[in-house]
Amino acid sequence: MSEKGLELLSPAGSPQIARAVINAGANAIYFGGDRFGARAYAANFSAKEGAEIIRYGHLHGVKSYLTINTLLKNMEVERSLYDYAKAYYEAGVDGILVQDLGVFGLLKDSFPGLGLHASTQMTVSNIYGARFLQEQGFERLVVSREVSIAEMARIHESCQADLEAFVHGALCVCYSGQCYMSSMFGGRSGNRGRCAQPCRLPYTLLGDDGKRMPLAGPYALSMKDLCGLEDIPALDAAGVYSLKIEGRMKQMSYALGVVRVYRSMIDQYLEKGAKNYRVDPKTVERLLDLGNRKGFTDVWLHENNSADMLTYTEPSHQHKISQVEEEEEKKYLLDGELILEEGKALYLQASVRGHAVSCQLGGEELATAGRQAAEETSVASKFLQLGGTCFMPGDFTVKVIGRPFVPVSVLKKIRRRMQGELEEGLIAEQMGQDFTRAQLQRRARPFLPLPKPARSDGGGQKFLSASVMDRKQLDQLIGNQEISAIYCPAELILGMSEESCERMRIQVRESGQKFYLFMPQIFRMQSESWIKGLLSDRAAAWIDGFMVSSLDALGYLREKGIDADKIIFDYRLYTMNNRALARARSWGCHHLTAPVELNRAELMHRDNEDGIICVYGHLPLMITANCLVKDSMGCDHRAHHLSLEDSKGVRMRVLNRCDSCYNLIYNHLPTMLLDQIPELASFGFREFRLDFSTESPDQMRKIIAFACRSVRGDRLVWKKDYTRGHYRRGVE
Repeated sequence: MSEKGLELLSPAGSPQIARAVINAGANAIYFGGDRFGARAYAANFSAKEGAEIIRYGHLHGVKSYLTINTLLKNMEVERSLYDYAKAYYEAGVDGILVQDLGVFGLLKDSFPGLGLHASTQMTVSNIYGARFLQEQGFERLVVSREVSIAEMARIHESCQADLEAFVHGALCVCYSGQCYMSSMFGGRSGNRGRCAQPCRLPYTLLGDDGKRMPLAGPYALSMKDLCGLEDIPALDAAGVYSLKIEGRMKQMSYALGVVRVYRSMIDQYLEKGAKNYRVDPKTVERLLDLGNRKGFTDVWLHENNSADMLTYTEPSHQHKISQVEEEEEKKYLLDGELILEEGKALYLQASVRGHAVSCQLGGEELATAGRQAAEETSVASKFLQLGGTCFMPGDFTVKVIGRPFVPVSVLKKIRRRMQGELEEGLIAEQMGQDFTRAQLQRRARPFLPLPKPARSDGGGQKFLSASVMDRKQLDQLIGNQEISAIYCPAELILGMSEESCERMRIQVRESGQKFYLFMPQIFRMQSESWIKGLLSDRAAAWIDGFMVSSLDALGYLREKGIDADKIIFDYRLYTMNNRALARARSWGCHHLTAPVELNRAELMHRDNEDGIICVYGHLPLMITANCLVKDSMGCDHRAHHLSLEDSKGVRMRVLNRCDSCYNLIYNHLPTMLLDQIPELASFGFREFRLDFSTESPDQMRKIIAFACRSVRGDRLVWKKDYTRGHYRRGVE
């Protein structure tokens, strides 16, 4: 059992819910302000409400965490973020959850002592990403929902940062931070807190031959809710400190009811231990009544995937309980004495019953009253008006000596002083003296604006690069003098014989092309087990570098001694703003691919020096741990080309990556910016990447030829169906 204990972390979608869950036994709450949170449509908090809740929580020994767990654009970071975060910093917020590397950099540099938490949106699912983020200054990591308890234990053993894991609530089918489906289909980006949940819609699964595949129902992407009640002892043993309940969009009844259940069960575990821990079926039934989607699952805590995790027939959130009686607000009993003597200074002695917190205060000398002399009963009723405070009258007396004149304003003034001193004493007692000293020492550093990047004239060398998914596509690229760099999936090399690898190595070297290994887009233990061989001295000698899509892969390569200049950021390692770019460059990584959710104007104002941008490709809308092949026909460890068809007949290709055990769900239309290459070059981009997924060699040749003409400056018209992605519209 953990010596540190367990933190029960509750969502707080509104100030009212925050107070309720604090009174119900949450150890900490997380909430969003009126900007930058991953639940843009929740009630959220004003800065004033946030400050009040932070103080209210501290009075009861409860911590408060603010969510800034979205990707921010340049204008938002440079114009708004500092002042927004500073208000919460000065109010004493205990930590801020972040996704954006630029946000992290500004907060770390500006606010000493501020706890920074890596959101689950950062997709940390291995020890390497965890260690890397800890080295950068994160004190807490929220692991991906897909991470098993065994993997959590490994992460805990390898780094000192606190671990936070979801224990109850809604699940996303896609790895958090990696979903573009809502963004591409409606402009509402999950990375900006505005997901429209297209995963809850019906789909038909089609096989390689286009025929319908068997599934238990049409909701092939709709996940059941997580319930980890049975897993509390195992999570604690694995080193997880904070047990997180999802639900900032949920109602009061849900948040309050779930907190009560988990508070009771955590207390049972802490009192009786793992051997005597039992979950009554009625307790689970209570949680089901509070809200669920076709039952609960805890599969991800134990294995990689299972069809049992999906709702299939009913995606909506169902509940039987819509009202829950709130806990009585916690109040501290106020004991003490107020002495009012004519001609002498007012004297107040007050203490909080059951707590080593007291104060002694003196006031101004009291004059002799004319007609209205103070009376003990009247003074007591006025002075002990404690509504809106955390106090209620206990053993408190008022003594009046002589005929003092006591204005109401004097009583209010001394009461405010008393309240302030006692509250500070309670906070010091509840949160610890070290905490209080650290809070008092908080001093924000001045905001330092970033210099504006130099604008490019569009000159300089421009070149094409390309990524592939299979061997035929790779063969089409090797030796093609129009393609200067090739990004080859590590899984593809894994499946080659030594002879094939040697032939390819010779061909690549003779062609003069650069050859980069594209690391698995999700880098978990399973990938780590086979990637080692590809990094042997023999292999590394002819590999020019590595494309990484995750902090886990980045951390792994750094620990293996790969030079940072050989590491290229994919667009999934988000550099949405110039501070994120600066942070990546501070690590020695200078080859950075532009995120796909920026529009033309935003790209224009991004620092794109020597940057990479994808100008063609079917965008993977989702990366899922759940496998549609396994769900429909069982796992055969073979590559398949399935499709998901929506209600409008749109078909999205699905590729399964068995060596790393995840699925890629592709947009039905390619994003096409080939004819925009001259303009993009004027923004500073030099490398224009083509991403091939399901294209045939003949299709590839035509696309490459079109791209080459655009690089030369020819005016062209693409005649096939395509999307501009976010180049014109952007995201909310």
